[in-house]
Parts: sequence; structure tokens; C-alpha cells
Amino acid sequence: MNRARDDGGKMKKKRLENGEASKLIVLGFMIAFCLFVTYYFHFILKSDTIFTHLFYVPIILASLWWQRKGIFVAVFLALLLLVSHLISPLETPIIGSDITRALIFILVGAVVATLSERKRILEDRLQAYSRTLEQQVEERTSKLRQSEEKQRAILESIGDAVLVLDGGLNIVWANMIAVNQYEAVIGRKCYKTYRWLQEPCAECIVRKTYADGVLRTSEEESILKDGNRINFIVSCSPIRNPDGEIISVVVVLHDITKHKRAEDQIKASLREKEVLLLEIHHRVKNNLQVVSSLLNMQARNARDKNTIGILTESRDRVNTMALIYSRLYESGNLSEINMKGFMDKLLAQLFQISPVQDVKITPIIRASDCLLPISIAVPVGLIINELLSNALKHAFDGRDEGEIELSLTASEGGRIDLTVSDDGVGLPSGFDIDTSKTLGLRLVKVLAEDQLQGNIEVISDGRTTFKIGFGIEGDGSAD
Repeated sequence: MNRARDDGGKMKKKRLENGEASKLIVLGFMIAFCLFVTYYFHFILKSDTIFTHLFYVPIILASLWWQRKGIFVAVFLALLLLVSHLISPLETPIIGSDITRALIFILVGAVVATLSERKRILEDRLQAYSRTLEQQVEERTSKLRQSEEKQRAILESIGDAVLVLDGGLNIVWANMIAVNQYEAVIGRKCYKTYRWLQEPCAECIVRKTYADGVLRTSEEESILKDGNRINFIVSCSPIRNPDGEIISVVVVLHDITKHKRAEDQIKASLREKEVLLLEIHHRVKNNLQVVSSLLNMQARNARDKNTIGILTESRDRVNTMALIYSRLYESGNLSEINMKGFMDKLLAQLFQISPVQDVKITPIIRASDCLLPISIAVPVGLIINELLSNALKHAFDGRDEGEIELSLTASEGGRIDLTVSDDGVGLPSGFDIDTSKTLGLRLVKVLAEDQLQGNIEVISDGRTTFKIGFGIEGDGSAD
């Protein structure tokens, strides 16, 4: 078991290292591109105009990925903007707008870093609450098991109230617990002793046992003379004479008042934790929507088409994660999401912002009511978002209509198969996802192979098909 944990830890560490390396490569490329653009405009074109909107992409990504540490990228690019004016061949002085732009760089980085850090803190709190809840449930369960063992030992040593009744429900014998707790007196009626009634119960199990000899158990509630409410289990067993005739009934009164109270406390505690977890899901969803709104505002203010596309894609990815938390909050399920409902909602969401409004696209969704844990649902949702967005952007150029098919199936062995296909123009000749330079498809490959530990297959035979398969263990984590 320890070896398996070590292997799991190494695998998780490897995935984290691969993820950090990918982030550094992407960020390094973007910063290099910003440096190139600055050099090209100042020293080649000798123009004092720079498309500073490009600088927001690495600033936002660095702040999202590394929170406060990512602000250094914003500071670096702000200084780059100011220094480029100082050393430019144009010898243009630094003006107020340049300083304002530099400050905006730092401000955007700080805001995004703060939001990203808050999101991480909320996620950490969610995990802490989950661990605390699991620990409390385990502790409560352990206490209940110990209590049951104690009860069994008490029963074996006749530690409960024990009464022997005759056919007329008169007490013919009682142990000290019955005498002290229930004031049992020999010759007194049983229903007057522990039920404080004047007549026998309508469903008296003692009478039924005396009549047919069948062992019976019943849970009852009563109020003692001192006014305390008590819950107890009544167990009836017949006593027979040598001829087999029932001559009396043994009644064991097992006090369960404390256990009922403990059970009520556990239920109340669980309800409280469920409310807290739902609130955390709701706040994570709201924070993601704030990030999405910021990206959307930046995209509207951007003038460069490439920048607008990058910001829009980032917004769609954030919206996908927000949709997952929204579905969790709305369903009331704290750990799993119904992927069929999620895919229906995501497809409708993408169609609303689709760049191919004039193309009649027929969506086909084939998915069972598959429940996936949030740790699996997030990368699967991002993969679906990337592949659907890619198909809507490129698959139907010059077409009047088309078809997109989305399939998700789960086997009893925990195998998940995801398929996204379209009948569009197809992939370019010689396409290889392993060498693809587009961020979206690289993200699909990283999520499928590294995070989900699965495999991806691309088929282009009249239809463009992406097949992704992976397994999940019993605890909901990827193989």
C-alpha cells in the first residue's frame, strides 16, 4: 500500500512538473513575442506606436498561474515599455500615457493575481472542509462502532433492564437496573412500569410472543417519572417448560437514548457541512464568472484580432469551469456532476457565441447519465470545450450546414470513452496532434495524456474524429 502511495505521489509530482514546464514555455514564448514586437516597432519601423494590448496576455496568464509571483511579469513588461522609449532611436520622452499604461499592466496583474489567489484559497478551504467532514464522519462512525461493542458486552453480562412477565403481563422477576431505572416491582403490570399506561399497548409484542413463541423486537419511547424522555429497544423471548408450553416471556429493555441524540447531532452536523460546501461551490463559480467578465471586457477593448481570439478562448475556458461549479451547486451534489446535462448546457453555451451563426449545424449528443467527480469533470469539460470550439471555428468554412457529434460512455470497469466528431472540411494534410502548435489542441493533449492519464486518437476519414479514453479508480481519480 505504501509503495502504491509513493508511486501515486511520484506520478502526481511528475504531472505538476510537466504542467509547470508547459506554462513556462507558453509564457516564455509570449514574453519573447512581446520583446520582438517592441523591438520591431521601435528599432525597425522606428514607430512610437506599440500594440500594448498584446502584453496583457502573458500578464494575465502569469497572474492566473502563479498569483503574486506572476505580478513580476507585469512589472517586467511595464519597465520594458518605459525603457523601450528611453533607448528608442526616436528619442521620444516618456509621457503620462506611457506611465499610465505601465501602471495598468501592474494593476491588471495584481487584480488577476488577487482573484486567482482567492480562487486557490477557496479551493483549499473546500478541500479542508471535505477532509474535516470525512474525518468527523470516520470519528463518529468509530464511536458508534465502539458504542455497539460496549452494548454487546453489556447485553452479554445482562447490563440492560431485564424483566420476566407472565401471561397476564405481570412482572415476576426484574434485575437491579430495571428496579432502579424503571421502578419495576414484582406483581406490577409491565405497561404501568416503563410505559406509564393504564391499559396494554394495542400492538403489544409481549402478548404476540406469548401467543406464538416468535422472538420480537420493537423500538419504543417513553417518559420516566422524573420527566426524562427515554428511547429504548424492547426484545421479547419466550420461556418454555419441558413440555414446550410458553410459561413466561423475557423482556430486555435496552436504553438507546444517548445513541439517538448522537445520531441527531451527526445528522445536524452533516447538514451544516453540506450547506458550507454548497456555499463554497457557489463562491468559486462567482469568482470564475468575475474572471470571465474581466477577460470579456479586455477582449472588447482589444483591437488586434489575435489578442481578441486569445482572450475569447481564455474566457470560454473559464466559463467551462464556471459551468461545472454551477451545475454542482444547482444539483446539490457536492462531489459529482452529471455529464449529460453538462454537455447539453455547454453545447448550447458555445452555440450562442459561435462565429458560424449562418451555418445550420446539427448537434448530436450521445451520453448516458454518467456521474464524474469534479477532479475528472474539469479536465473533461475543458477538452470538450476546446474540441467543440475548434470545430465551430474551422470545420465549416464555406459550408451551409454541418453536423457535430458528441459521445460519452462509461463501462462497468470504470473506463470512460469520449468522442467528438464533425463532417466538416477535415484536417489539414499531414496533421499530427503531437506536433500541433495551436494552444487549444496542445491543451487537449496535455489534459488527456498527463492529467487524465489516458490516450488520444485522431481519425480523418471523411469525418474528423477525436477519441479520448481514460480510466477512473474507485475513489474517482484518474488512473
